[in-house]
Amino acid sequence: MFSKKKKEQDEILDTIDTDMTGDESSFELEDEEASKPPKKKLPGWVIIPVAAVFIIIVAVASQLSKGSGKAKDATLQVSSVDTGNIKEVYNASGKIESENTKTYYSPVSAPIKKCSAIVGSTVKAGDVLITYDTTNLERDNQQAQLTLQSSLNASQATKAQNAKAIDAANAASSQAAEQANKLADKVNDLAGQLDAAYAQNESALSTVQSEIDANNASREKLQEEIDQYTAVMTEQQNIMDRVNAGYNGRRAEADAAKAKDPTLTSLTEEEKALVKAFEDFDKAQAAYTEAKTACDKATADLNAIKDPEYSNTEYAELKAAYDAAYAEWEAAYNAANTASADAGMTSSEMANLDISDNLAELSALTPAELVAKGKEGMKADMDGVIASVDALQTNAATQGMAMFTIASTEKVRVKIEVSPDDYEKMKVGNKAVITVGEFKYEGTLKKVNKIAIENAKGNPVIGAEIHIDNPDENICIGATAKITMTVAEANDVLVVPTEVINTSSDGDFVYVIEDGVVRKKTVELGTASTTQIEVKSGLKKGEKVVNDLNVDITEGMKATPVEKQEADASAEAVKE
Repeated sequence: MFSKKKKEQDEILDTIDTDMTGDESSFELEDEEASKPPKKKLPGWVIIPVAAVFIIIVAVASQLSKGSGKAKDATLQVSSVDTGNIKEVYNASGKIESENTKTYYSPVSAPIKKCSAIVGSTVKAGDVLITYDTTNLERDNQQAQLTLQSSLNASQATKAQNAKAIDAANAASSQAAEQANKLADKVNDLAGQLDAAYAQNESALSTVQSEIDANNASREKLQEEIDQYTAVMTEQQNIMDRVNAGYNGRRAEADAAKAKDPTLTSLTEEEKALVKAFEDFDKAQAAYTEAKTACDKATADLNAIKDPEYSNTEYAELKAAYDAAYAEWEAAYNAANTASADAGMTSSEMANLDISDNLAELSALTPAELVAKGKEGMKADMDGVIASVDALQTNAATQGMAMFTIASTEKVRVKIEVSPDDYEKMKVGNKAVITVGEFKYEGTLKKVNKIAIENAKGNPVIGAEIHIDNPDENICIGATAKITMTVAEANDVLVVPTEVINTSSDGDFVYVIEDGVVRKKTVELGTASTTQIEVKSGLKKGEKVVNDLNVDITEGMKATPVEKQEADASAEAVKE
């Protein structure tokens, strides 16, 4: 550690330091690291000169110390803790882009007469950029008008013929109506006769139906008996099938065992089972035969039931005469009411005729509109810059063909890339100053992406967009712009110069001089600018903090404070 022994040494060192550094200058932060409080160290641009001066001072101090038998306190520059306003500024650069780029498409197919769109040129809303040769469009329009007139004439002729047909049909309809009225009397007379015959027929049918109902009841009863007999036959057949399956071919053996002892008491269990099985077989066979006989009889009885037949020839003939008369009347009536409609065109046909007229009018209207659009040409509908011109590739345009593209200069933005470390500072709504050459504009942060991607250098960056609030004719799309954005602000807070802040593993701290002794004080920092930083806690207004870059400071060393402004003034006087 270098210690100054005499006041003269202090004055010489301060003079040299002031002469080397000159007046304090401000600078803008370019990234987050620059916005952090600097550590206690010499600026890079003074390291080499100061090292040389340091060696000279050491030699001078060594000579001076020989004549002094007593150590002297170091003289350290200090700055006062004061209140002030701080703005943290974020600097970046980006590319100016249009927020509204529009491609214009040709409304017509026609030769291009003149193209005034030139890439890079500025245009105003309403400027005519493309004009057409409308000769072909006018010819097509004339042909369409002639086609329209021909279609309308044909439609009028068809309607006149339809009117004549309707008149003739109306006359025929009157005759048919008279004939229908005569036939109606005959139909009404036959209807009265048919009603009387129907009543008689219904009585006879009722008697026949009663007999049929009785037969159906007998059929149901016999069918139930047949189902019961069938169930018994199935059950007995199953018993016989089981015996045959278990004792097939052993009938004689069973009969011999039973003949040997009809009481079965002396027979073996196997013999008893054999005799019992064939006894069951005989009983099942007898029951099966009995059930089958009864089932066959019930089936024969069921098949023997016959329903009575009924026919009324008189009623049938009368009904046929009525139906024929009614059909004759109905035909005459329909002829009377539909003759005029059938002779003329239907409502759908008339509607289709009107549709054809409308389509012909629309077909004629389209060429007329195209002529109007062709004569109007293509105009810009916004202020901007011509970004591309496709019309230069050909002398003729087709409908829907891309002609040129305009990038609006009324709505523009600057796209920047932000380090992920600075993401938290990017708040939508932050105000910015945009500098393009000698021109300055106001801007507002409108968008910050939610994902970081690698840029061309492989570094992760987050895209952001700053809207230019007051663009003018000097805006150049694609140009590089410098951005100065206020990202934090603190007013009426305690502030100190940024260079007095020191950093260790325990946190941030400053040196102060209390009763002639250097002490460390831990501080909590806030918003920082390029020259000052906010102190949230650890210091009070008016306290003196060491602000001396030319001396190694250690806690506990003895020192005499001198205001930095006074030291700078003293050094300037020596330099002069």
